[in-house]
Amino acid sequence: MNKKTILKLFISLGITFILAGLFLLLAGSTTYQILELKALDLRFVLKGNHIARSPVVHIDIDDQSLTRLGRWPWPRSYHAKLITTLKECQAKQVLMDILFTEKLKDNPQDDVLLADSLSQSGISYLPFYFSEDQIGLSPEFKALLRKEISISLEDAAKALGQDAGLLKEKLSPAKRFVMDEVTRELIHKEPDILVEGLLQKIEDKQGWLLFSEEEGYIRENFQVHKIARSFINKFAIDYHGQSWPFKKEYKNLSVPIAEYISSIRGSGFINADPDLDGVTRKVPLFIRYEDKILPQLTVSALLDYLGVKEIEARKNTIILKNAGLEDNKKDIVIPVDKNGCMLVNWQGRWGYSFKHIPYYLILRLQEVREELRNQLSLANNRAAASSKDAGTVEYLKKSEAELKDKLTRMVKDKICLIGLTATGTHDLRPVPLQENYPMVGVHSNLIDTILSENFIVKKEGWVRLFIFFFTALIIALSSLIKLWKSLLLALGYALGYFLLTLFAFTKLGLWIDLVAPSGIIVFGFSAITSFRYFTEEKEKQWIKHAFSHYLSQEVISQLLNDPTKLKLGGERRMISVLFSDIRGFTTFSESHQPEEVVAMLNEILTEQVKVVFKYNGTLDKFVGDELMAFFGAPGDMHLKTHASVAVKTAIEIQAKLKALQEKWAHEKKEPLHIGIGINTGDMVVGNMGSLERMDYTVIGDNVNLAARLCSAAGRGEIIVSEAVYEQVKLEVKAEKLEPISVKGKAKPISIYRVISVI
Repeated sequence: MNKKTILKLFISLGITFILAGLFLLLAGSTTYQILELKALDLRFVLKGNHIARSPVVHIDIDDQSLTRLGRWPWPRSYHAKLITTLKECQAKQVLMDILFTEKLKDNPQDDVLLADSLSQSGISYLPFYFSEDQIGLSPEFKALLRKEISISLEDAAKALGQDAGLLKEKLSPAKRFVMDEVTRELIHKEPDILVEGLLQKIEDKQGWLLFSEEEGYIRENFQVHKIARSFINKFAIDYHGQSWPFKKEYKNLSVPIAEYISSIRGSGFINADPDLDGVTRKVPLFIRYEDKILPQLTVSALLDYLGVKEIEARKNTIILKNAGLEDNKKDIVIPVDKNGCMLVNWQGRWGYSFKHIPYYLILRLQEVREELRNQLSLANNRAAASSKDAGTVEYLKKSEAELKDKLTRMVKDKICLIGLTATGTHDLRPVPLQENYPMVGVHSNLIDTILSENFIVKKEGWVRLFIFFFTALIIALSSLIKLWKSLLLALGYALGYFLLTLFAFTKLGLWIDLVAPSGIIVFGFSAITSFRYFTEEKEKQWIKHAFSHYLSQEVISQLLNDPTKLKLGGERRMISVLFSDIRGFTTFSESHQPEEVVAMLNEILTEQVKVVFKYNGTLDKFVGDELMAFFGAPGDMHLKTHASVAVKTAIEIQAKLKALQEKWAHEKKEPLHIGIGINTGDMVVGNMGSLERMDYTVIGDNVNLAARLCSAAGRGEIIVSEAVYEQVKLEVKAEKLEPISVKGKAKPISIYRVISVI
């Protein structure tokens, strides 16, 4: 590898390694993360839809159900009937992705019916949700209110150094926030405290002087906070770790009404924050709330389903200890991010991967039973039941039995998920596979991911470092090969890497960067190609153009690979020189028309040049009717065979001339003859001239000897020196001639006439 190639490699490495470093720095930026998330979505799309094997069935509040049962929201008695029917049909669990955080004021009996159904089923799970702190209190503002909750607007503005007009809208919400916080703290310490005791402690320990407005707010919300604390104590998991390693926390939550809390089997939050681009891809499994750890709704149900009594939380994993999975006890290790969120392995578009049952179909069993009861009641009240009545009763009994059997087959031992799926409902959001996807589908995909242990792991750290710089190395190395080959290498590597990321994702559950390596390939290749064009490629184009009339394509290719061989100056080499001259051309030109002379000269020289190039010789020059060529330079071609190749070239030139002579005879033209002289020896070869204009040629005494041998050759003869003969005597038949005297040589020179190839 010459110095120029090494320099080119170092420059290319510099370009691509700088790009790799830049992408490492940009990997944490919003733009990069969004692009990588979109690349992840592409992998989900290419993976396609898959039928999930998990024991999950969706009970959809869909368009058909809304058409049959009326506008949403429905009476809670519908949900009571649904849960009762699912229990009767031997469903394993019922997860309702519907919030019940407020009592029904206009129909409280429905709350009683639903609470009874929840309690009797023993398999129901209701959600709660965390709400973000929208006030955004500064530490100074919060400290001020905790010190004096009844502070006036003017005093608060003065203490904070803010304009009273700007602070006016913030003060009341901020006071309510602080009062809620203090109330929760005191209830946490004394769960059985009464409201009067709470107010007394607030005045004693906080030093607050409550006005009627503040006291009224605390009284009004006291029971809500107390129910929330009772809810937390009941449904929080027992976590025995030293510390909770995840950052995500919430300060506010909304729980089901008290009647439902005492009736349900379990509960969990349904928060699933979208990513930077608004697409939902991951779900937090557990969230810290004050001193407790609360599970996600699906996770709460799965802990019971798998019989998990203990979890372990580490920096990047959550472990479900001794989970009863497929009749075996094992730990399920779930990869999570810094917030404890798990990437959901989405199985397909809505309606494809999981079984779905319209909500109304479940209620249809109860409707058939009501019709049957009504029909029996009518028949009993009549004096004599008709055959028509008997037929209707039998039909309804048969319909009831068939429908129950059908529903049992569909929901037996299944985890049933109830949620809104109808067009235009508020619970539709984008996910990787679909723009409007019912969020109840998060639960089914989450269940399938955990039960199948088909997790997605994002590979960063040293894996990302290796991929970035390995890609940079490959693109840099491509600069050492021809441009079209480097393009194929870059495209092949890009395609291969993309297929590798797709395979790693679909088969191994690995999410590795696609954006940065693609960027390194595109920008790195473009930069290196630009650099090559303005240096190497530009130089090669000049060489190709300058020497296309003097060198064969093979020799030009050698020069393109190592242009240093064409530097101004020369080198001493052992090469062979061939001179070819037309005999009697002066006399011929004087007796013929100029046009005919030029035409025949061009014809004979053209054929000679073709033969020279065929044997990869270098055409030095034309001097009138004389041609000069040499073999063994430039490049490394014919380093040891230059004499043999030169002689073979001469023999073929004479053969071509005989064919031309026959053609000229047929055309009634006077034939021309040539004599050829060849010599081998040390000569100086290289670019001679100036920086502005140079010729690639040979000089030296041995060149002059070749010219003298050409002059000595007769018509159709090939005269070679003894140096040539010694190298080709085993390849050609030749006869020794009388030595000739050459100007500048003290002794006569031995010469040989080549007759033919052996």
